[in-house]
Amino acid sequence: MQKNIGKHNKRDIRRAATVEETAGLLGISKNYVQKVMRGDRENDEVVAVFMELSERKNYLLEEVKKLVPFNN
Repeated sequence: MQKNIGKHNKRDIRRAATVEETAGLLGISKNYVQKVMRGDRENDEVVAVFMELSERKNYLLEEVKKLVPFNN
């Protein structure tokens, strides 16, 4: 049997955490949040909350990178 050597899609754990947090804040299912973000459903509030959480996490990550000296 031939092995599948194509593209391997890895799970984005940061996105999954943001989806879960968005669902918890709005009281909806994670599946619904994923459908909205994929474009299968429309809900401006879900998109706004998801994007706000993503931006805050990115900002926090950048600030931590400034504080912690990495030897690159």
